[in-house]
Amino acid sequence: MSAQVATAPVVIIGAGCIGSAIAYHLGRLGIRGAVVLEKEPFAGAGSTSKAAGGVRAQFSSPINVRLSMLSIAHYARFAEEMGTGPVFFQVGYLFLLSDPACWASFQRQAEMQRGMGLDVRTLTAAQARELVPPLDVGDVLGATFCPQDGLVSPHEVTQGYVARARALGADFRFGCPAEGLELSGRRVTGVRTASGVIACAAVVNAAGPHAAGVARWAGVDLPVQPIRRHCFTTQRVAFAHERLPMVVDMGSGVYMHRESGGMLLGLANPEEPPGFDTSVNWDLLERVVEPAVHRVPALEAAEISGAWAGLYETTPDHNAVIGPPPEVEGLWLANGFSGHGVMHAPAVGQLVAEWIVDGRPSIDLHSLRLERFAEHEAPAEANVI
Repeated sequence: MSAQVATAPVVIIGAGCIGSAIAYHLGRLGIRGAVVLEKEPFAGAGSTSKAAGGVRAQFSSPINVRLSMLSIAHYARFAEEMGTGPVFFQVGYLFLLSDPACWASFQRQAEMQRGMGLDVRTLTAAQARELVPPLDVGDVLGATFCPQDGLVSPHEVTQGYVARARALGADFRFGCPAEGLELSGRRVTGVRTASGVIACAAVVNAAGPHAAGVARWAGVDLPVQPIRRHCFTTQRVAFAHERLPMVVDMGSGVYMHRESGGMLLGLANPEEPPGFDTSVNWDLLERVVEPAVHRVPALEAAEISGAWAGLYETTPDHNAVIGPPPEVEGLWLANGFSGHGVMHAPAVGQLVAEWIVDGRPSIDLHSLRLERFAEHEAPAEANVI
């Protein structure tokens, strides 16, 4: 066993948006001295830095709607609460539906979302084009739009959480990866690092795409796999104004939003195998550009300015795993957000901190427990892009 060199009330593994938000909310609840371990040289250097930055509440699962609405409330006051510049821009999300079954499903979802207090509007194709004039809506049956949705800067959000968490006593250790867990029976008692063991009463796994490996240190089977996703950006285009909504074409899967005066384009590759490769596969560019140009013909003249690839931490049902695993005490999971980490970070930060400090979160997270997979109770989130 490694020599003990330090103690902490809580150790968080991972300083991306999720881990940093948890550290901040622990500080708000009076926990001083939480340690955040991060193998990268700065916070959010991993998957958070590659996120597209969308924040939406238009989900098929009520729990995801609740998490988004809580996060949106946090983001709406983020600049004031954190003392930062603006980081959240409520430009809305516009979903375009061209398949009859999908359009019917989105109309049912909109009713559910409105019943939860969300301002979701169902639009005709013509109304969608009025909202975004460059759209070609010839094959669109209808659309949904929520003005409360929007875009955030993942880097600024994460740095804001780190600064405020530090002010509340959190200790961020960069270039300091966790190397294992210390256990006494089935209780986690500490985290091993190259410098020794940090003894603690609670450990939070916020390791993003590496979460399954961290869970295995405690003998926990966590079904989280890293999947590469790409974003391509264009040079400046005239129609990319500051109020342009995020546009998601559910028929093709392509999504796009304003980015530095141009457009960010993304599309999932269904053939992408699990893995940690974050190099850019330029062979995908044509597969992304073709449906984007079909939906917004003006993009045909736009030059591609850059690209990057990041990792979605995916679960079989595209829902997160949040809370303690049943077989291990002292371990908390905050993993598997399937591309929704940045948008749900404020809510998850609050709820996990409440769970650790108060013994329960203020929102029922039963449907996100790890046991659901063994119990075969895992209805999938349908609105994953």
